[in-house]
Amino acid sequence: MGRAYSDDLRLRILEAYERGEGSCRALAARFGVSWEYVRKVRQQQVRSGHRKRLVQSRFGVRSRVTEQVKAHMLVLVESQADITITELRERLEADKGVPMSWTLVQLWVKRLGLRLKKSRSMQSSGTQKPIANVAPISTAASSRPTRND
Repeated sequence: MGRAYSDDLRLRILEAYERGEGSCRALAARFGVSWEYVRKVRQQQVRSGHRKRLVQSRFGVRSRVTEQVKAHMLVLVESQADITITELRERLEADKGVPMSWTLVQLWVKRLGLRLKKSRSMQSSGTQKPIANVAPISTAASSRPTRND
Protein backbone atom coordinates (compact mmCIF):
# COMPACT_ATOMS: atom_id res chain seq x y z
CA MET A 1 0.00 0.00 0.00
CA GLY A 2 1.34 3.39 -0.93
CA ARG A 3 2.21 6.06 1.58
CA ALA A 4 1.03 9.66 1.50
CA TYR A 5 3.38 12.28 0.12
CA SER A 6 4.96 14.61 2.67
CA ASP A 7 3.67 18.10 3.30
CA ASP A 8 7.12 19.40 2.33
CA LEU A 9 6.69 18.03 -1.20
CA ARG A 10 3.21 19.50 -1.36
CA LEU A 11 4.50 22.95 -0.36
CA ARG A 12 7.37 22.81 -2.89
CA ILE A 13 4.94 21.91 -5.69
CA LEU A 14 2.56 24.75 -4.79
CA GLU A 15 5.40 27.29 -4.48
CA ALA A 16 6.77 26.26 -7.88
CA TYR A 17 3.29 26.59 -9.38
CA GLU A 18 2.83 30.06 -7.87
CA ARG A 19 6.24 31.16 -9.23
CA GLY A 20 5.06 30.04 -12.67
CA GLU A 21 7.74 27.38 -13.16
CA GLY A 22 5.52 25.25 -15.35
CA SER A 23 2.17 23.64 -15.87
CA CYS A 24 0.74 20.88 -13.72
CA ARG A 25 2.11 18.25 -16.09
CA ALA A 26 5.60 19.79 -16.12
CA LEU A 27 5.66 20.07 -12.32
CA ALA A 28 4.47 16.48 -11.99
CA ALA A 29 7.36 15.27 -14.16
CA ARG A 30 9.84 17.49 -12.28
CA PHE A 31 8.81 16.29 -8.79
CA GLY A 32 8.15 12.68 -9.76
CA VAL A 33 4.45 12.59 -8.93
CA SER A 34 1.36 12.06 -11.03
CA TRP A 35 -0.35 14.87 -12.88
CA GLU A 36 -3.56 14.08 -10.95
CA TYR A 37 -1.78 14.65 -7.62
CA VAL A 38 -0.54 18.09 -8.69
CA ARG A 39 -4.00 19.01 -9.97
CA LYS A 40 -5.66 17.76 -6.76
CA VAL A 41 -3.23 19.70 -4.53
CA ARG A 42 -3.75 22.87 -6.55
CA GLN A 43 -7.56 22.56 -6.46
CA GLN A 44 -7.52 21.96 -2.72
CA GLN A 45 -5.47 25.14 -2.29
CA VAL A 46 -7.88 27.12 -4.44
CA ARG A 47 -10.91 25.80 -2.51
CA SER A 48 -9.56 26.13 1.01
CA GLY A 49 -7.02 28.92 0.63
CA HIS A 50 -4.45 26.89 2.58
CA ARG A 51 -1.25 25.32 1.38
CA LYS A 52 -1.04 22.72 4.10
CA ARG A 53 -2.87 19.45 3.91
CA LEU A 54 -6.30 19.56 5.49
CA VAL A 55 -7.11 17.11 8.26
CA GLN A 56 -9.46 14.51 6.85
CA SER A 57 -12.10 12.51 8.60
CA ARG A 58 -11.35 8.81 8.50
CA PHE A 59 -14.96 7.79 8.80
CA GLY A 60 -16.75 9.60 6.00
CA VAL A 61 -19.47 12.20 6.32
CA ARG A 62 -20.34 13.47 9.78
CA SER A 63 -23.65 12.30 11.12
CA ARG A 64 -26.63 14.64 11.14
CA VAL A 65 -27.61 13.19 14.49
CA THR A 66 -25.77 15.52 16.83
CA GLU A 67 -25.99 15.54 20.62
CA GLN A 68 -28.76 18.18 20.41
CA VAL A 69 -30.79 16.00 18.04
CA LYS A 70 -30.34 12.97 20.32
CA ALA A 71 -31.44 14.99 23.35
CA HIS A 72 -34.46 16.33 21.44
CA MET A 73 -35.37 12.79 20.36
CA LEU A 74 -35.28 11.66 24.01
CA VAL A 75 -37.51 14.58 25.05
CA LEU A 76 -40.01 13.85 22.27
CA VAL A 77 -40.30 10.17 23.19
CA GLU A 78 -40.54 10.90 26.94
CA SER A 79 -43.27 13.49 26.39
CA GLN A 80 -45.26 11.29 23.98
CA ALA A 81 -44.47 7.62 24.44
CA ASP A 82 -46.94 6.45 21.79
CA ILE A 83 -45.28 8.42 18.98
CA THR A 84 -44.56 6.46 15.81
CA ILE A 85 -41.29 6.51 13.89
CA THR A 86 -42.93 8.53 11.13
CA GLU A 87 -44.29 11.12 13.57
CA LEU A 88 -40.91 11.31 15.33
CA ARG A 89 -39.19 11.83 11.98
CA GLU A 90 -41.57 14.64 11.03
CA ARG A 91 -41.17 16.36 14.41
CA LEU A 92 -37.37 16.20 14.22
CA GLU A 93 -37.40 17.75 10.77
CA ALA A 94 -39.87 20.46 11.82
CA ASP A 95 -38.21 21.30 15.16
CA LYS A 96 -34.50 20.86 14.40
CA GLY A 97 -34.46 21.10 10.61
CA VAL A 98 -32.71 17.76 10.32
CA PRO A 99 -34.01 15.68 7.41
CA MET A 100 -33.75 12.00 8.32
CA SER A 101 -35.04 8.86 6.66
CA TRP A 102 -37.45 6.54 8.43
CA THR A 103 -34.73 3.91 8.67
CA LEU A 104 -32.23 6.31 10.25
CA VAL A 105 -34.75 7.42 12.89
CA GLN A 106 -35.54 3.77 13.67
CA LEU A 107 -31.82 3.01 13.98
CA TRP A 108 -31.28 5.86 16.46
CA VAL A 109 -34.36 4.89 18.47
CA LYS A 110 -32.78 1.45 18.91
CA ARG A 111 -29.30 2.88 19.63
CA LEU A 112 -30.67 5.18 22.31
CA GLY A 113 -32.57 2.30 23.88
CA LEU A 114 -35.97 3.93 23.44
CA ARG A 115 -39.12 1.85 23.33
CA LEU A 116 -42.11 3.18 21.47
CA LYS A 117 -45.53 2.00 22.65
CA LYS A 118 -47.17 2.30 19.25
CA SER A 119 -45.73 0.52 16.27
CA ARG A 120 -47.15 0.48 12.75
CA SER A 121 -45.19 -2.57 11.75
CA MET A 122 -45.56 -5.18 14.43
CA GLN A 123 -44.72 -8.84 14.03
CA SER A 124 -47.63 -11.17 13.62
CA SER A 125 -48.99 -12.84 16.71
CA GLY A 126 -48.07 -16.42 17.53
CA THR A 127 -51.79 -17.24 17.87
CA GLN A 128 -53.44 -18.03 14.58
CA LYS A 129 -56.60 -16.19 13.69
CA PRO A 130 -59.68 -18.30 13.04
CA ILE A 131 -60.41 -18.80 9.38
CA ALA A 132 -63.64 -19.68 7.69
CA ASN A 133 -63.92 -23.11 6.13
CA VAL A 134 -63.83 -22.66 2.42
CA ALA A 135 -64.47 -26.24 1.37
CA PRO A 136 -67.18 -28.33 3.04
CA ILE A 137 -65.98 -31.26 5.07
CA SER A 138 -66.66 -34.51 3.30
CA THR A 139 -68.20 -37.29 5.37
CA ALA A 140 -67.38 -39.99 2.85
CA ALA A 141 -64.22 -41.96 3.52
CA SER A 142 -61.34 -41.19 1.24
CA SER A 143 -60.60 -43.73 -1.46
CA ARG A 144 -56.88 -43.33 -0.88
CA PRO A 145 -55.30 -45.71 1.56
CA THR A 146 -53.83 -44.23 4.71
CA ARG A 147 -50.27 -44.85 5.67
CA ASN A 148 -49.54 -46.36 9.04
CA ASP A 149 -46.07 -45.71 10.41
